Amino acid sequence: MTIKRWACRFIVLNLAWASYSSLADDQQPYQSSHAVSLHGTPKYPSDFKHFSYVNPDAPRQGNVRLAVLGTYDTFDLFTSKGVPAAVGSYIYDSLMFSSRDEPNSLYPLIAERIEYPEDSSWVRFVIDSKARFADGTPITAKVVRDTFLQYKNGDFTSYKLLMKDVEKIDVEPGNRVKVTLNVPEDKKLPFRLAQLPIIHSSYWDQKPASDSKIQIPVSSGPYTIKQYELGQKVFLERNNDYWAEKLPVNMGRNNFKQIKLEYFRNSTISLEAFLAGNYDIRIENLAKNWTYAYKGKEIDSGNILKKNYPRKSFQVQSFIFNSRKGPFKDQRVREAISQGYDSAWTNSNLLYGIYSAPKSLFATSQFAQKGIPSEAEIKLLSPYRTLLPEKLFKQPWTGVQTDGSGKIRKQLSYANQLLKKAGWELKKGKTVNKKTGEPLKFELMLAVPEQERIAIPFKTNLEMLGIDMQIISVDVSQYIRRIRNHDYDMILRTFPQPDVPGNEQREYWSSTTADEQGTQNMAGVSHPAVDAMIDHIIKAESIEQLKTATRALDRILLWENYTIPQIYHPYWRVAHRSQFSYPDNGGLYGAIDLSIWWEKAKH
Repeated sequence: MTIKRWACRFIVLNLAWASYSSLADDQQPYQSSHAVSLHGTPKYPSDFKHFSYVNPDAPRQGNVRLAVLGTYDTFDLFTSKGVPAAVGSYIYDSLMFSSRDEPNSLYPLIAERIEYPEDSSWVRFVIDSKARFADGTPITAKVVRDTFLQYKNGDFTSYKLLMKDVEKIDVEPGNRVKVTLNVPEDKKLPFRLAQLPIIHSSYWDQKPASDSKIQIPVSSGPYTIKQYELGQKVFLERNNDYWAEKLPVNMGRNNFKQIKLEYFRNSTISLEAFLAGNYDIRIENLAKNWTYAYKGKEIDSGNILKKNYPRKSFQVQSFIFNSRKGPFKDQRVREAISQGYDSAWTNSNLLYGIYSAPKSLFATSQFAQKGIPSEAEIKLLSPYRTLLPEKLFKQPWTGVQTDGSGKIRKQLSYANQLLKKAGWELKKGKTVNKKTGEPLKFELMLAVPEQERIAIPFKTNLEMLGIDMQIISVDVSQYIRRIRNHDYDMILRTFPQPDVPGNEQREYWSSTTADEQGTQNMAGVSHPAVDAMIDHIIKAESIEQLKTATRALDRILLWENYTIPQIYHPYWRVAHRSQFSYPDNGGLYGAIDLSIWWEKAKH
């Protein structure tokens, strides 16, 4: 296969600056490179000094105080028990590091090179001989193998699902670890393996994987846990002996000497603490707060600055039906309830007109459904035509269309028709099941009490349909527990999508994860057409094939009404104290990256 042909395919083998070589044991040709990209060419060559979006000369002696909502009772990120502290990105490194100015390109961290054959049946990571844990213990190929085996055999569902297509893991000479894959068509799996946290062996030796007691893990990353107050605070300190500090991927990053994480019960208390000077950087998720709450001496004096920080990754906030539950198993009921949410009125009257109504679960990306299905999409969808709404094949999904006046009689009338077809009728102001007489009622569970103001008009509209929606707010630990156990009817939460869809869609939507506790299949989706589109996504060999399969999946999920897409926003709303700064680099992929911020030098 020529390099030119290689670069045209949407596969892991698409690399720049790569060379062919072979192993004596199996004589199978393979590619070897410092970097890898899911499609296109990695931006940075093998001799790059730092990412272009960082400030390599940033001061590195400052401290920062950050806020986290909720509480924690464990530092164990790898079990389904307990509520873990938000420390993973600080104390754990992975084999390779993802640049933020490209979608899905990886560069050396613990692994100095990545190797793989033409058929993608395996991937090999060459471990840097200098790699060390914070206690000085070498990070070896055996450590990596043992970490992967713990993920494969442990009790945390997300990791087990990821590792289920891993056939075996071998340590090889030269500090190499080779991972043999059951599904070579899954081109994104090596990427996800390369980004898994690498864990010190003592972490597994000292306790069973299911034990979530507090134990401070040995760090493989730039920070260590210095001390903590259980459930309230965590104090992190940069490791002065961090072996990877001068690697290109870390230049201009990890600029704070100390990081304090302080936990707050809810967003209101957290905001009050920020304005009172108790922490330094706040990402604001509530439009009302951003519009009205940032007032007072600290704002007027310029000690607190507000910034709309652009981003390239869009997250869609949605109401999510638990389709495992009785009434919600019926698509017609889900569609009927969707008619009660007036997006235009809500955005205008409660969200200050600053949001956009999403027409896709993939927001504004190139993978979003638009217009009527293409011929290529119809070809993928046609085998499942009898299982899908006929409208899916003839028109784009637009969501419930209203004029923003709050008058939705037409929408409610349509909802009544759907409910009648689904076996429900209106009696004495209540919608009840024709056969059983049971009323149609459900619970909307929130983890952010301030979101109740958005839900109340939705509840009022549903009351006109005779539907009783109860709104409850629970603390974060209870929310996590109930989500893991699928113990909810409907939730409101942000749903992030990766920059390039891949095998994570299986965890989000596949029937194989619908009944697994702890998965990200919040809606309980179990649909043959969905499963088929996910397979097409995983096996896509070109960007066009990936677009086609993802758009087809998007259409199914939208027309089946598993969610009610609510809002998305092209900015992170960030407030911070004036002594902090960051590179002016425009939007980046992924979540906002505070690791490239710094505290200004004091004169």
